[in-house]
Amino acid sequence: MSVTFIDALDHVAIAADDTLSMVKWYQRMLGLEIVAQTEPQEPSGQRTYLIGPPCNDGVRHGMMLEVMPRNEHVRRPRDSHDPGISHVAWRVENFDAAYAHLSAAGVGFVGAVVQAVGGGRLISFVDCEGNLMQIVERARG
Repeated sequence: MSVTFIDALDHVAIAADDTLSMVKWYQRMLGLEIVAQTEPQEPSGQRTYLIGPPCNDGVRHGMMLEVMPRNEHVRRPRDSHDPGISHVAWRVENFDAAYAHLSAAGVGFVGAVVQAVGGGRLISFVDCEGNLMQIVERARG
């Protein structure tokens, strides 16, 4: 007997050098908004933020991103196929418009537009602190 209890992916967390700067970057680049935030935390004095797509109909749709202060450990360089989480993919309704917006904003793309596993198009890019992200457009069906 199998039990199904997963509804959706709620959030992915990124430990950031500067949480507010990262939140502002995601607001500008992907149109995400602050859903919740903590009071400043010790020892960094920074807040943890939960950000996500705009909530226009009273219901929160889509995955959110938790931006939290990083610890004192040194960030290690990583390749996209190193063990662990490789990237975060954001689904977009209009790939061409999202790509044009990110291009005009000077986002650093990694590679070219490719076919996504399972169908659709995607392209990879890095955020303001070098985390690997993607935008992906899936066929409606």
